[in-house]
Amino acid sequence: MTVRPAPGTRPGPPPSLWALKLRALRRTVQRGPRWGYGLVGLLAALLLTGEVYGTWRALTFLGRFGDIGLNVFARVLEIGLITLSSGVTFSATTAAISTLYLSDDLNFLLTQPIATVRVFALKVSETFLNAALVPLFLSVPLLMTVAVYFGAPLWAYGVMLLAAVLVFAAPVGLGALLAVGLMRVAPVGRVREVSTALGVLISAGLVYAIRALRPEVLVQRLQDPAQVETVLRNFAGPGSPLLPPSWAAQGVWQAAQGRLAPALLPLVLLTAGLLVAATLLAARAYQEGWARALDSSTPRLDPRPRRAGWAERSLVRLGRGGSLASKDLRVTLRDPTQWSQLLVVAALAGVYLVSVRAVPIPVPQFRGILGYIQLAFQGFIVAGVAVRLAFPAVSTEGRAYWLLRTAPIAPRQIVLSKFLGVLPVTLTLGLGMGLAGALSLNLGPTLLLLSGLVSVSNAFVITALGVGLGAAAPRFDADNPAEIGVSPGGLAFMGLSLAYSVLCLLLLARPAAGSVLRPDLYPGYSALVTVEGVLGLICLALVTGLGTWLSLQAGWRRLDGLE
Repeated sequence: MTVRPAPGTRPGPPPSLWALKLRALRRTVQRGPRWGYGLVGLLAALLLTGEVYGTWRALTFLGRFGDIGLNVFARVLEIGLITLSSGVTFSATTAAISTLYLSDDLNFLLTQPIATVRVFALKVSETFLNAALVPLFLSVPLLMTVAVYFGAPLWAYGVMLLAAVLVFAAPVGLGALLAVGLMRVAPVGRVREVSTALGVLISAGLVYAIRALRPEVLVQRLQDPAQVETVLRNFAGPGSPLLPPSWAAQGVWQAAQGRLAPALLPLVLLTAGLLVAATLLAARAYQEGWARALDSSTPRLDPRPRRAGWAERSLVRLGRGGSLASKDLRVTLRDPTQWSQLLVVAALAGVYLVSVRAVPIPVPQFRGILGYIQLAFQGFIVAGVAVRLAFPAVSTEGRAYWLLRTAPIAPRQIVLSKFLGVLPVTLTLGLGMGLAGALSLNLGPTLLLLSGLVSVSNAFVITALGVGLGAAAPRFDADNPAEIGVSPGGLAFMGLSLAYSVLCLLLLARPAAGSVLRPDLYPGYSALVTVEGVLGLICLALVTGLGTWLSLQAGWRRLDGLE
């Protein structure tokens, strides 16, 4: 029997994918914690205020040198866009695999009466949001400040915003194309490994390029007053005319001065070509990849039993929570998209430590102050690792989380197991960076000890904070793990982690300053046995214990109330 529509009825408009996504986003915001959104808004306001103020002061200072100083700012802007776009290329290459082909809602969307091209156009847009939203958010206030400083016309603001979007959309299109190519040529079941290797190579190339610039040489030359003008003039010269971020920098700089740059036209064409090609090829390659997966042979499994390693046996002795931690650690090591982030962050941390050591600081007091302040940056690096491992630890259970709840396992054991599984990674990274940084700068015994203590405190509290916040607001229905870290809770976690790192430095600032500025009065560890030193150590121990315990307790209590 054929069913016909009633007379006079017209078919409705095709469903809007963006309307569905916006509705889902609105409902997620309505169900989300209000305190998290308020904290994210406060941190964003502080960040924007600091960025605008710093940009204005830099333009005012460099403007005193005339066109040479302003051209130096233009070159710094160009280098910044090149660095950020390179990082977006790496993130897009790894995130596009999960977004384009492994999203949970992909099969549902493809079964709807929606063109396949529209579905993958939406997925490419989601890749842009996952990989480039944070760099875009950081770049726009800076560009708007430049426009206000030069008194740009109203149309220039739209042009500068368009250039900011294009400079990050182009690497997203390139990363999506690389992901599509990997899906086509990589061996079945090895796409993530190949994409991870490619991303690590891109990051290694970026790290090598940064070190090849040798910024410490520039600092040495700037110490000579006779060479300041020569250095600024050379640095303000033309940049790299063949790189798309250079085209965007030219468009932004000329638009701020009321001129429309011709370099924006090839940038628009290149970005549009990359995005359209990625969308069309992704739609076509999905069907071919699906057919290849069906025709591929079943992988051979090793039937030989394998005994548990010493780490797994040690964790199992801790009970059910230790067994869960062992399982999480094994799953993390098997997923290249997780452990590859550790390699990249460790490489960047190594470059930072080498660069800090290479900067000439002849005065020991300045070297000690720099070595102490850098602990805050190292805490931020630990938070960058934790937002990938600790914060989504509970959410990555997905639908399998209810298997844990039906088992005789309490929420407290689940949260503690996640904490124990991530802590070895963050503790090793934090303590290694703290001690290596102190030794590379040849700091005194007091600062060396304080570096180790602050690093341990950061590792414990930041890891507990990530697991606790992730358990308090889990996202079991996330389409892919890349979305969890960029949620409001993830941004709040990063802000709180940085605030805690600064708090640790403030607690021990007096004994650290005494050992650096007055080494004759406080030799050895004598600065730590003063009243300020003892109180600082006691406060550090208290905030470490309370911060770790309260963060985990808040997480498992909220998780216990989840239905």
